[in-house]
Amino acid sequence: MSLPRHGIANQNRALNGSAFAESWIDLLERWIGQRGLRGFDRFDVRAHPLVRAAQPYPLARKVTTGLTDLFPTLSRHMLGIAPQENAKAFALVALGHLRRYETTNRDVHLDRARSHLQWLLDHPSEGYAGICWGYPFDVSGKGLSTPRNTPVEVVSEIAGEAFSLAWRITGDETYATTVRSIAKFMEMDIPRLEWTDGTYCFAYTPGDRRRVHNASLHAAAHLVRTYAITGERELLDLAMPAIEFTLRGQRDDGAWPYGVHAPDDPYEAKLLSLVDHHHTGFVLRSLHEINSVVKDARILEQISRGFAFYRTRLFDGDGAPITMHGRYPIDIHACAEGVLCPSVLAEMSDDALPIAERTLQWTRKHLSHPVTGVPYYRKYPWFTSRLYCPRWGLAWIYYALCEYQAASARTDDSK
Repeated sequence: MSLPRHGIANQNRALNGSAFAESWIDLLERWIGQRGLRGFDRFDVRAHPLVRAAQPYPLARKVTTGLTDLFPTLSRHMLGIAPQENAKAFALVALGHLRRYETTNRDVHLDRARSHLQWLLDHPSEGYAGICWGYPFDVSGKGLSTPRNTPVEVVSEIAGEAFSLAWRITGDETYATTVRSIAKFMEMDIPRLEWTDGTYCFAYTPGDRRRVHNASLHAAAHLVRTYAITGERELLDLAMPAIEFTLRGQRDDGAWPYGVHAPDDPYEAKLLSLVDHHHTGFVLRSLHEINSVVKDARILEQISRGFAFYRTRLFDGDGAPITMHGRYPIDIHACAEGVLCPSVLAEMSDDALPIAERTLQWTRKHLSHPVTGVPYYRKYPWFTSRLYCPRWGLAWIYYALCEYQAASARTDDSK
């Protein structure tokens, strides 16, 4: 099933947007080359004992969030929080450079991608069945406690996507071996949370029992990706019940909530029922990759319904990404997904790239430094939180822009 096509005008818009994206990419590459990927994170401050104590209480959590967003750098300095390197940032920037290499054929991008992949190989979480990565800070919340460096399957899957693409480009068996090792981590160390209909959901971490659609699909996508490389049918069989779990979780309007809540779960039911922008994009992109291997008409139809909801209900008219609860706050992560998801799905619809371009233009104007191009963290109605987040903002925006460029190049080549 294809979505509506609208002709050459949209192709021209995408090509014009490509030049705009190129200039922003150049700025971000210059920044990364000079500063590296060490920085603060939206979650690092929550690991501090004073802030962590507020997390289980909605009002206290809102107050601490507001203060640390209003004074992001000052609050971290006062609490003694140091900038850190994060595996997800290295994986995303590696993906961006690999896409850049595909579109430009410039060896510098392949060299930089290899450097970032080597950093990942040198900094895994220790003590698990396969190679994996986590966050350099504690993550806690209601019913949830994840110590620093606990492997996170979302981080590991994004790294797996980068290693898989590197293998396809270079044929280096080290990368294929790493892809298979990540799959072993997901096989052996990530719990499979049974559901009432006989399906199951992959957990977020070895100790997390939340049933979260995008996280589960990340694991399933990596197993399918590995099956495409190795031909091991058991990996595909392992992924299918989790894929089915999410397919059955799609609402009648095409949306997916963040997750599924059982009556005895200690987690916040409100959070799991939320329909937001970037997690919806994650689900759509994961299903798109899965379907590129399994070729299932039902999956394609649900992607089409999901993308129809996503593009009509989760963007404002000016291109700003929104959630179902309203426009604000506008998060840089959602802005990146607003460029990334339509770019990946552009082969299904010619009007996808103009959607990505509107969000790209809006984000550059409203949520990035006017000179350096470095993206800010969040925009509220009355202020902008200018926190520099390599993992949450910079790396995602960089990868999204590179994916947009790749999609634009494919559009140009198909004319």
